[in-house]
This record gives sequence, structure tokens and C-alpha cells, in this order.
Amino acid sequence: MNSTEAVIRLVLLGMMLLLLVGGAAAILLLWYLRGRDPHTGLVAEILPEPPDDLSPGAVGTLLDEHADHEDVVATLLGLGRNGAVVIEAASTPNPGARDYRITLLHPERIARPLERDLLHVLFGPDPQPMMEVQLNQVRSRFVDAEPRIRDDLYEELVQRHYFAANSHQTRERWRRISWTGLVLSLATGLILSVLVDPFAIATTIASAINWTAMIRMSRHMPRKTPEGSEAAARWRAFKRYLQSIEPQRDLKEASDIFDRYLSYAVAFKIDRQWIGMFAAAGVAKPGWFGGPDIGDIVILGDMGNLGDVAGVARLFGDLAGSVPDISMPNVSGTSMQGAADTLGGSLQGASDGLTGLLDAAGSIFDDIDFDL
Repeated sequence: MNSTEAVIRLVLLGMMLLLLVGGAAAILLLWYLRGRDPHTGLVAEILPEPPDDLSPGAVGTLLDEHADHEDVVATLLGLGRNGAVVIEAASTPNPGARDYRITLLHPERIARPLERDLLHVLFGPDPQPMMEVQLNQVRSRFVDAEPRIRDDLYEELVQRHYFAANSHQTRERWRRISWTGLVLSLATGLILSVLVDPFAIATTIASAINWTAMIRMSRHMPRKTPEGSEAAARWRAFKRYLQSIEPQRDLKEASDIFDRYLSYAVAFKIDRQWIGMFAAAGVAKPGWFGGPDIGDIVILGDMGNLGDVAGVARLFGDLAGSVPDISMPNVSGTSMQGAADTLGGSLQGASDGLTGLLDAAGSIFDDIDFDL
């Protein structure tokens, strides 16, 4: 190796170090100028009410800047809360499997594009009252409609001026730029290593590291507007309220809170905590959720021939509603309290079915997470 080659290689090594350090600094500066959300500070420690009328699914997308399956599940529960649909457990041929039947009641109550498109995924292009669908039948239709549902979540935030542009499109733009830079740097490095010196590959490695880091950084490039940052701060204050809330002694009030904010708890990813906490307090299950089918309840098996099962259900419902704190005795090894909870509309009796609904719906809608 002569002195000229030594100088060239020394220069190439210096360029590699410069590219590594300078590239990392440039990426951080780019995020600071183009991707960092405007600073708003602490708007409020907690807020006991939703700060605006943003849909639960869009709230989840606002906070983490990604459309994911929790946001779609929250939207589905919002349909139930609005009285558009009712959901109940459905029997399946496989004893170990779970499915849920969704019945459409009031399609006219759906106004948002996101909810309307989800309704079309569930019931087809012309949803009519009393149409039914099994949740497990929806998967293929959701896969086809996933881009539209995803864009609905992002576009609702753009229309509110919480983001200047669709977050998915912003990430895709930066990914294209980064992948183009990576390919060009690899091609240029290979040419230089052949024409100039094999050590030119060192600068190629440095460039490839920077472009790969930029590909990863692209997921953080969506930038909220000042209005969006303030709205996110307020929604985080509401989330802190939900995380710290304790069910009230007034079961009617607690049941109303649970039903009203469950879809937000799903969007905030604290739904399991919520269901467990309110079930332990003895609140009523949401009116739009049917819980386990009566035919699937085996706790009555040891109680003899009772004849009118619906009448027994009403009897236990009246008992559970009028004396919620009474611990009922066991009959033939069967928990009477459990029967009352299940048949009488208690969340404690339906919590397993409600959690199963969240799991089942999440598995149906999880294709949207590939946006990450």
C-alpha cells in the first residue's frame, strides 16, 4: 500500500466517522424541527369529563399517533353505547371457541364516517335494522376495508386540525425518502469501492446505518398542530381520571360511568383494569351487551326442573337488583350468587364474556396494527 492509498483510506475512514456523527445529529434535528409535537405543558392534572366530542377510536389514535385494533374495538363499543347495535355471546360448533352476534338496531344513529364505514364492514353496503352478523364472519371483509378504516381514524383528526396531514401518509412519505436514500447510498458505495478503493465501503456502511435509523424514525414524524397538542394533553388528563377512578357507592351512577366511558378505556388500553374494578363493585353490565347465552349457563343443572327458565332469570334479576349485597347460599354445590349475577344483569356475571368480546374483536381487527 503506497502513501496515496493510505491517505485515501484515512480520508474514507474520517468520512465514515463524520457521516455517523453528523447523520445522527441531522436525524435528531430533523425530528426536533419536523416531528416533535408543540409543547403545551400540563393543561390539567385530571379532567372528569371528555374534553371534546372526539370519537373514542380517534382519541386512541390522537394519543399514540397510530391506528391500531384497540381504536377499532373502541369504535365498535361506541356503536353499542349509541344504541346502534347490541352484542351478545353466540354458540359455536367448537366448544372451546367464542363468537359474538351483533344485531343492528338503529343505523340512522350513525353519523361519523368511521362508524359508518365500520357498519358497512359488519353488515354490508346497505345496513338495515335487525340485520345480524357473527363476529368471526367479519375478518375477511375487514382485511379488505382496513385501509379505509385506518384513514377514517386519521382523517377525523385532520378535520379537527389536530394534525396538518394524514399521519399514515406522513410516515409513508418519510419511509419512501429513507428507502430511496438507503438504496442510492448502497449503489454509490459499491461503485466507489470498485472504482476508487475497497475502503469506500466504510462510508457506505455509515450511510446505510443513518438511513436505517431514518426508516425507524419515520414512525415518529407525524406532528400534531398546537391545537392537537393541547387536545392530546386534555385527553391524557381524562385518561388519568379514568385510571384513578374508584367505582362510586351508588351502583346506578357507577354503572352509568362504566357504560359511558368503557369505549374510552379500551382506546386507552386500560379496559381490563376497568372491567375488573367495576365488576368487583357490583355494577350492572352495559345494556347493549347480552353477556353469556342462557343456553350456555350450566349453573342451574343441579337445581331440578325449574320449568320457566326466563321466569327464574327474572326472579334472580329482581333479587340481585333489590338486595345486591346479600351473599346467597350454595345449593347442591352451585353458587346461587353466581346465578343471580349472571342472570340478573350484573357485570360480575358477564365480565368474562365482555373480556372475551374484547379479545375476539381485537383478533379480528388486528390487521390494522401493521400500520406500525
